[in-house]
Amino acid sequence: MPQDEWLGSIQTRRYPLLDRPRRITLNDIARACGVSRATVSLVLRGSPLVHADTRRRVEDEMQRQGYVYNRAAANLRQRVSSAVALVINDLSNPFFAEFAAGVDEALGAKGYVTLLGSSNESPARQRQVLGSLMEHHPAGIILSPAESSDAGDIELVIGRHTPLLVFNRELAGSAAGFDYDFLGLDNRAGARSATERLLALGHTRIAFFGGHAESSSCRERRLGYQDALRASGLPVEPRWMIETAPTRLEANAHADALFAADADGAPTAAVCYNDAVALGLMLGLARLGRHPGVDFAVTGFDDIPEAAVGIPPLTTMSAAPRARGRQAAEMLLQRAAAPSLPRRSVVVPVQLTERDSTPHASNP
Repeated sequence: MPQDEWLGSIQTRRYPLLDRPRRITLNDIARACGVSRATVSLVLRGSPLVHADTRRRVEDEMQRQGYVYNRAAANLRQRVSSAVALVINDLSNPFFAEFAAGVDEALGAKGYVTLLGSSNESPARQRQVLGSLMEHHPAGIILSPAESSDAGDIELVIGRHTPLLVFNRELAGSAAGFDYDFLGLDNRAGARSATERLLALGHTRIAFFGGHAESSSCRERRLGYQDALRASGLPVEPRWMIETAPTRLEANAHADALFAADADGAPTAAVCYNDAVALGLMLGLARLGRHPGVDFAVTGFDDIPEAAVGIPPLTTMSAAPRARGRQAAEMLLQRAAAPSLPRRSVVVPVQLTERDSTPHASNP
């Protein structure tokens, strides 16, 4: 190749890494608008000190130049964050959808955004999700733990200085110096109330249906169920304490377990671990030729929106999940603002909401 052609090929060759557009900065916006860099920064923070016309001019220029605010870098400089991480154990459960909506409502009202993750009941996945969210330097974490979650594992991922609120399930184990706030439901008293109502309706053969026994919330609800039976002088029948994954599909699939051992002496009622289980069980009962609300009584726990429109409408223990989400967010922000507050453990009572799924016993 002649030398002049070789030189020309060098001059026209493109190098993508070198041709990358320069990042627009606050100084670029300030020069274009004829204002100081501090004024542009005030606009980004939503300060009321900036005149409306100036704000509009700066915002228009940002849009024209394609300025992108690097919030994470700003948070690092200011040692603050405008994000809160929310990690849920089961996003398919409508209870947690309502809970997450409440968290987001409360955080949004205070100028925070919600970073959402799901563990799908896997401690390993939970560690991975928490580790990823910690890269965003959240102001705090709200965690509904996966089953068998360990306090030491959580500490290894998030450290001791990130505010943490644990919802509904206690963490297994302990880690010296690792403190967190707790917000829970009165699971034991709630399940006892549901069982007592079935006893008052004349049912003496009552099952506890759904959930995993090693889950702290399920364990507490089982204890409440047993408390009511023993107080009434009835035995606790292990064969009537039936485990399933706490989902509608699994409850439906295992409905026949209620009648497998003794069809004539089978239960006439079931206290279900949660509403998803209760709604699934009612579908399973119908599949088996039973009639929930007529010849079989079912109670749930949570009072998700679907409970009121079930067929039949579901008697349940109301936990007001959206309100609990707002409460969790408020507790976390209080902790973030005052890290030296004493550890708090709040247990919220639940209330019986009676609907058509709990008929009187036909054969007491």
